[in-house]
Amino acid sequence: MQNCPRKDNDPIGVRSMIVAPEGCVLLSLDFSQIELRVGAFYCRDEKMLQTYRNGGDIHAQTTSVIYHIPFEQAADKNAEHYKERRTIAKNCNFGVFFGLFPKGLQRTLKFKAGLDTSLAECEKIIANLKAGYPQLSLWQEVVKRQAQGRRYSETWLGRRRYLPGIVSDDWGKKSFAERCAMNTPIQGTAADILKMAMARLVVELPEYPWIVPVLTVHDSLVFYVAEEKVQEAGVLIKGLMERQPFPEFDVPLVAEVATGTNYGELDEW
Repeated sequence: MQNCPRKDNDPIGVRSMIVAPEGCVLLSLDFSQIELRVGAFYCRDEKMLQTYRNGGDIHAQTTSVIYHIPFEQAADKNAEHYKERRTIAKNCNFGVFFGLFPKGLQRTLKFKAGLDTSLAECEKIIANLKAGYPQLSLWQEVVKRQAQGRRYSETWLGRRRYLPGIVSDDWGKKSFAERCAMNTPIQGTAADILKMAMARLVVELPEYPWIVPVLTVHDSLVFYVAEEKVQEAGVLIKGLMERQPFPEFDVPLVAEVATGTNYGELDEW
């Protein structure tokens, strides 16, 4: 199911084949932007932290940073170039922590968003991004230096990924290892946070036999729930998932709830 088609790109209807049993509905809770939240926690960039602490829109914040426009304009859906700029900001956000290169951004925008962006424009976008989030670049350099000295990178809870290639003379191997060094703390810690939420659920669920865990899919948990209990289940699980995962973590977590009779037709609360 990790390779299940996205909801907006499932012409065959694979997702709709996952159907709740009679008398039940599917309940899905997805950690919203968990990797970006973990990234903000790690790099300590004040703009990122304040955006999440205030319940703000990180994609609008990044749009504002990249294009040097006021936040209000970046968030205005009626503003000129809103859709294109937001698409670029989103793709930057989901790649920026892992060492985004201009050619990689150009390729991503072409194949994921259908945008023909020049290499020079991509270079400018990344330069503006780094200038707008100054702590991000500092954190990346520190992580790469630490990994080079230790030969590994690790999650906040201490799971390690060993990276012998980070001292290689081969630029390709070294560059890949450096991206892994930046990737591991963020994606690994996000995975740890999901597992910790699952552990809390294991303790609670024996008291709720009408909640049946079915799947984990990336940053989400999926359950079968009795139809008449779906509201109660959503509130319970959301509360468990949004709990502070470890004492140092100071960025709010948000679990988004959706329900439906099949996995392809889930309605968000």
